[in-house]
Amino acid sequence: MASKSYRELTENFLTTRSEADFTALFYKVKPGLTTYINKIVKDREMAEDIAVNTLTKLWTKIDQYDPQYQITTWLYRIAFNDALGHINNRNKQSSLDALSDYGVEVSENGEFVSSTHGLNGAIEDYVMKTEQDFLEEDDELMAKYGRALTEIENLKGMYKEIVIDRLINEMKYEEIAEKHDLPLQTIKNRIRRGKAIIEENMMS
Repeated sequence: MASKSYRELTENFLTTRSEADFTALFYKVKPGLTTYINKIVKDREMAEDIAVNTLTKLWTKIDQYDPQYQITTWLYRIAFNDALGHINNRNKQSSLDALSDYGVEVSENGEFVSSTHGLNGAIEDYVMKTEQDFLEEDDELMAKYGRALTEIENLKGMYKEIVIDRLINEMKYEEIAEKHDLPLQTIKNRIRRGKAIIEENMMS
């Protein structure tokens, strides 16, 4: 017996709001969602935590979900924002730790208290620049992810769900062909064309 699709599981949960249907959807989405988050935060343990927190919103905020969209699109956007927040917090703490290593005491609100090593201006500039560099790199990376998600969402119906299954849910071509009841070569062609459309739009 073939496993139920995301849409079928979502419709079941929206109808029953039962713990059993929530659990079925939770475990269907979690592996791909965790992998996606890990690609952003580069920390498997953190990715697991963010995934669980995101999926908890299946229960607490499901009324905010618009059924015309794939449930994974909604959840991946929530996870994307949570991942960005974790990255910014992590980099801020890393920068504060670096300052501490150089002998600079920093208060809880981020203000300088003292410098035990008498840092000269060049080193202070370097340490402060490190945090900004991290943030700029993260912002650039997150902007790319965000733009890609937007372009996927804007794809025509014949490409959209197939591309989501391949790029976000990381399904195999054969699995996607079976899910959508289409020839394997058709699936490959649509994924190739969908990716080309996303790349073209991101370059414009």
